[in-house]
Amino acid sequence: MKIAFWSPLHGTGASSGLLAVAVALSILDSKKIVVSQTHYNLNNLERPLLGSIGNGDFFRDTGVDALLRFFKSGNITEEHIENCSIKMSETLYLLAGTKTTNREGFESSMHKGMLLHIFSCLEKYFDMVLVDTNSGNNELSMRVVEECDAVVVSLRQNRDMLDSFFESGLFEDKHIFYMFPDFDPESRYSMHNLRTLYKKMNSGNSSFLPHNTGYMDAICDEKVLKFISSNIDADKTVQDYAFFCSLRKTALMITEFLKIRLLDKTQGEV
Repeated sequence: MKIAFWSPLHGTGASSGLLAVAVALSILDSKKIVVSQTHYNLNNLERPLLGSIGNGDFFRDTGVDALLRFFKSGNITEEHIENCSIKMSETLYLLAGTKTTNREGFESSMHKGMLLHIFSCLEKYFDMVLVDTNSGNNELSMRVVEECDAVVVSLRQNRDMLDSFFESGLFEDKHIFYMFPDFDPESRYSMHNLRTLYKKMNSGNSSFLPHNTGYMDAICDEKVLKFISSNIDADKTVQDYAFFCSLRKTALMITEFLKIRLLDKTQGEV
């Protein structure tokens, strides 16, 4: 199953939300997950997971760029995918985004649908393919969302953003999960109030991750995997309990949300 993570505007925490959910799902649900991105020459996923080794020539024979070369020379095999993906844990893999300096060539490949084909190939070997897309009405993002089975829309407690998104009718034909990755629990725009204001949101398709300094530091320190895997079972005695309680809940909600959509998809194919 392919899931796109998208936001109407830059800076809403879509990438950090994807990272947290991906690591949590790989632990809690034992799903074999691969994460990737469509951003040009950005390390939104690589640096927080890999740290300083995710620089220079490290990606020469891995990631999207390597799979694009295999695609152009023939079919992509399971061996190619295994060799081009970086194993972060027994159940979590990273397919690094492009590192090419030839933006025109990269965008040409995208327009020809090569990246979409790669994501479809990944789906054959992983339970979940999570794709971090560019924010806004980026052409490639729209195509990726269209090809995915569901989209996680990252939002903020901002009425202008929320009004604009829900009034746009964007992705009305898609299965949407609404996530607030940098949630302020003290705001009067609580999840209950937001669901009351925006009827498309309900208790089964929306959740939040409260702002957490420890997690933000883990992203900056490039230690996301360690931070989450070490604390995912945190109880009330742990300082970051509220964050991990919400993360566990969000990850399991997304799992249930996707199971229902997968059942709908399977029944539709019968």
